[in-house]
Amino acid sequence: MPSLSGVSSGDSQQAARDARRFAQDLRSPGAVLPFVREPAIVHMGLNRLAPQDWIQPCAHLPHYLHNKLAARRRLGERVFAQLPESLPAQRELATLLGKHLSRDHSAYHCAAGGQLCWRDHSGAVDALCWPGADTVYASGEPLWGASLWVADDLCILLPGARGYELVAASLAAPSYWRLEEKIGRPLEVIHKPVPGFQRDLGTQVARFFDHLRPEYSVWRSNWSVVDSPALLQRGSDEASSADLSSEEGALYLRIERQSLRRLPETGAVVFSIRVMTNPLSDLLAVPGGLSALHDAVEAMSPEESRYKSLAPLRAPLQAFFRAHL
Repeated sequence: MPSLSGVSSGDSQQAARDARRFAQDLRSPGAVLPFVREPAIVHMGLNRLAPQDWIQPCAHLPHYLHNKLAARRRLGERVFAQLPESLPAQRELATLLGKHLSRDHSAYHCAAGGQLCWRDHSGAVDALCWPGADTVYASGEPLWGASLWVADDLCILLPGARGYELVAASLAAPSYWRLEEKIGRPLEVIHKPVPGFQRDLGTQVARFFDHLRPEYSVWRSNWSVVDSPALLQRGSDEASSADLSSEEGALYLRIERQSLRRLPETGAVVFSIRVMTNPLSDLLAVPGGLSALHDAVEAMSPEESRYKSLAPLRAPLQAFFRAHL
């Protein structure tokens, strides 16, 4: 269990509030706004990923950690699941991720006793400490232990009889999908709800997974508009109790930064997902941002709108567009 040695309850609550509102600085040149570059819903949109940029720094890591721990306590195997054949890949991931954080992230460092610790932006004290890579490696759930080090959810895929299959996942911030329905399934089944996926991208994605090299990692992004800032969105009433309730009638821009990386020893593919949520009004500070979102929404088919869970929000979203465009 990680320790929260440097965070008072008041500071923790304030950090959680800030994380909800300022998950991204949308005005930053590095902001992830996929609909600005590519309005189409079904596309790969892959970008080359430098090794040092595999996992992005997170100023509000305690918020994500609290969400993961609360979700796991409440939902168990619906948040973390593993198949026995995934253990070697889980161990390799834990080792690789521990080295990446210690080497490429100034906020992390190895402490006495083999712990991995993280300091907040002030850098004054260790705000979070976890069992380090050696301890996590030797545990029965290496992926879960490693996932607590970062804000991202982490999934592992291995080749199977019907293509690459989801064999392990730590998933506390899903965007309207359920781990228990996907674990052990191949990509074609996992992506079956995506409109046009099999027709437009199925073969391309399968080819990509077959040819992904350890030295050539990639990232992509995804988006939606939602009516809750909760990280955990399973498409039901199971929103995480760790998240504050949304303001009535409020809309939020939900962005996913995803990465795909081949593990060199086991050959598994690691899929990371960082969810970032901002009030939709934050987009008003981005020149052309709201008009780009409007165009992307208008270009959706009814099937795509339902898949994105936008159908119930069309009326308030259109009202927002009319008021600000």
